[in-house]
Amino acid sequence: MSRVSACAGALLVFLSGCGGGGSTDTDTDSTGTGRTSTPAPSSSATPTTPTEQRDKLAELSAERMCSLVEPAELREPAFAVGNGQPEEVSFDPPVRGCRFPAEQGSEADDSVLLAAQPDGFDQLGGERLSDFPVAASGTSYANDCTVYSDVTGATLQVVVSEQEAGTEQCEAAERISRLVLDSVAH
Repeated sequence: MSRVSACAGALLVFLSGCGGGGSTDTDTDSTGTGRTSTPAPSSSATPTTPTEQRDKLAELSAERMCSLVEPAELREPAFAVGNGQPEEVSFDPPVRGCRFPAEQGSEADDSVLLAAQPDGFDQLGGERLSDFPVAASGTSYANDCTVYSDVTGATLQVVVSEQEAGTEQCEAAERISRLVLDSVAH
């Protein structure tokens, strides 16, 4: 019985350390007494990369762009995809990227594309996205939704292509953009 209690106690200590909230701050109120407050936990379960450790999108190879997100991270906002394939999206202007093709059973053209457009292309989309951490715009067509985000020295382009793109695919492109923005300098 004592072994079970020890294991339960160790589990409780471990779980209490995972509660979020981070460090506590001590404030002094107008009477001079100290009080402690715990900041609210982050709204994201995935920690963001510290600013000084973020990659500059303009400097990344197409191969490195494929490692900015994992296929499993794209499943929930978009659909099940395979491993990313580096590609030169355009030569004039030069645009490199990484395409994550949909897994078998989907239409052949369904994919998620991450690309590095030249700096200043964040205004290509017809609709300004005001709730982004950077200047961003979006656009949609019959079979894809695209989000352009202003980052250091480049424009992040995220395209969710599906046979019949609609609101869900545009929301997926926005969520994926936010995910990638967590790991690139802006």
